[in-house]
Amino acid sequence: MKSLNRKRKNQDRKVISSDVDLTPIMCLFIILVPLLLLSAVFEQLAALKVHLPPASSLAAVTDEPQDIPTGIIELRLLISEQRLQIEATLSHDPSGQEKKIYEDIHHLISLKEDQYDLEELQKILKGLKQDYPRHEEIVFLVDDKISYNTIVQAMDTCRNEIFIEDDKKKERPLFPVIALSDTFSEEKGYEGIRRGTKDIDKKTGMP
Repeated sequence: MKSLNRKRKNQDRKVISSDVDLTPIMCLFIILVPLLLLSAVFEQLAALKVHLPPASSLAAVTDEPQDIPTGIIELRLLISEQRLQIEATLSHDPSGQEKKIYEDIHHLISLKEDQYDLEELQKILKGLKQDYPRHEEIVFLVDDKISYNTIVQAMDTCRNEIFIEDDKKKERPLFPVIALSDTFSEEKGYEGIRRGTKDIDKKTGMP
């Protein structure tokens, strides 16, 4: 009996340690946390500098004082799946003389190897800028099926002309003020785009 009691006493005296060594886990977190932060992809939001077009062009015939005309009432770029189209309503000729009847111009730019011909677009815009250097705004009318990347490329083409001078790459502004308008449908045509201008024509007695 005495031997059994001694064994029990010796067992009672043993102290079992419950502490856990956290050093390996802490080392693992010290390595993983910076690695995860460096490899994380954060959401980035890109913003385009555009503004809404004026609600109506009828302000041109009101009694309120207007700015000196640039010679172009409205310059428009229509982007569809089949082509690009430049439209403009000219109120003055390049010399600054006001036209008796406002002139509408149209430029159709077909696809080139299933790609939008941005070089031809910029060539046309350069010609308009040369004739009307004070005009800065262009209105975009874009089909719903046009990709975001295509719109951005067209905006870059309209904003600036990139050229080489003295072996240096330089930029010259074309039409930096870009407005986004409502979408259009090929089936409905382009009727209604110039509604404001047509109202002006009727009010002033122009055909």
